[in-house]
Amino acid sequence: MTETNKHTILLVDDEPEILFSLRGLLRRDFEIHTAESGTEAMDVLKQHAIHVIMTDQRMPDMTGVQLLHRVAGEYPQAIRIVFTGYADIKAVIDAVNEGHIYRYITKPWDPDELLGVLRQACVAYDRLVEQQRLLRDLQSFLTSCLPLLQLSPGERATALAAAGAALLNRLERAYSQEAIQ
Repeated sequence: MTETNKHTILLVDDEPEILFSLRGLLRRDFEIHTAESGTEAMDVLKQHAIHVIMTDQRMPDMTGVQLLHRVAGEYPQAIRIVFTGYADIKAVIDAVNEGHIYRYITKPWDPDELLGVLRQACVAYDRLVEQQRLLRDLQSFLTSCLPLLQLSPGERATALAAAGAALLNRLERAYSQEAIQ
């Protein structure tokens, strides 16, 4: 997370009033960045580590689905959410299939529900980051096991058991948190 211990959220909408309203609602719980277009959103993503991106579907230069499709390719760890005032089933299907979205929210939003969805998205982000960290640690563990082959069988077994138990404990914690969600 950031130095402010808040998750970073990027809000994208071509209507400044919507961004102003969302910023007012969310600023206490999250570090908020805004963009009024998909192009501007991509610039923000280059400058800041964004945990969750929430975008309007209907915008002039690129749709929310097009934006999230790009984000999925370039920033796959960012949790992606689409929100729109239009009940367009094709947009929903495209958002799921092309943007690999976490959630689809309709306007107008319920403030408590929106906060809940964003908090859940941040938990999903943390879980994804921890799983990626665990995978790197497991790869490092396997690499570090090679020199242990030089040790006596008893020393090797002790070292491998301790290191393996620590990794297994972390893995169990990561997946038990996922089961709770």
